[in-house]
Amino acid sequence: MFYDTLYRHNQALSPAGLDHLPAALHALNAAVDDCQRAGKPVAGDAAILLLIRHLADVAERDASGVNALRLRCEADRLAVDAAPALLDIAGTNVGGNYHAKRTFHYQARRALTRLATAIGLDGDDARINTVMGGDNEDGTTELRHADLAIRVVPRGFLPDSEVSISRCRDGQEIGKAHRAPITELLDVAAFQRRIAGIPGDGGALRLAAAA
Repeated sequence: MFYDTLYRHNQALSPAGLDHLPAALHALNAAVDDCQRAGKPVAGDAAILLLIRHLADVAERDASGVNALRLRCEADRLAVDAAPALLDIAGTNVGGNYHAKRTFHYQARRALTRLATAIGLDGDDARINTVMGGDNEDGTTELRHADLAIRVVPRGFLPDSEVSISRCRDGQEIGKAHRAPITELLDVAAFQRRIAGIPGDGGALRLAAAA
C-alpha cells in the first residue's frame, strides 16, 4: 500500500531545526522512508535531493577540510585493523545476527589469508572458504591445505576454542583436531608454536620447516 505525506516536502522546504549534523541526517533518513512509502524513486525525488544538499552544507560548515578528514579516517581505519571486530564477536552466538556473522567471517578469511602467507603456505595450494549456514547457525570459515586444515567459528564448544587445527596428509585430516583461542589466529609466533606441538609426519614436517 503506497501513500504520500507532506513530511519530507515540509522538511526540505523549511529545514528549520536541522542546523546540526545529527538532526539533518535523521531528517534525510526519515525522508527516504517517507519517499519509499509513497512508492516514488528516491534518486529523483526533489525533497530528497534538497535534503541531501542541506546535509552537505551542514557537514561542510561543521567539519574540517577534506585533507584533515582523510587523515582522521585513515587513522580510524588503522585503529580498527589493529583491533579487529572478530575478537569482540568471538565467544558469542551470532546465529540470527547477520551483520555480526558476516563481519566475523569476513575478518576470519582475512586473518587466515595473512596467516597462510606468514607461515609460508603457497597461496595457490591453500583454499579458504566460508559456509555461513542458516539464519540461526554461526557458520564456519576454513583454510584447507595438503598439510594443514584450520577451522574458525565464532563460538567453540569450550571457551577459547574458536580455532581448530588438524594435520593433513594429501589434504585429508589425520589425528585429532587441536583447539586454540581466536587470538592465536592473529599472532603468527603463537600459531607456529601451536603447530610445532602437534605431532605429524611427511607433509607436516614440510609445513613446520616452511614456518
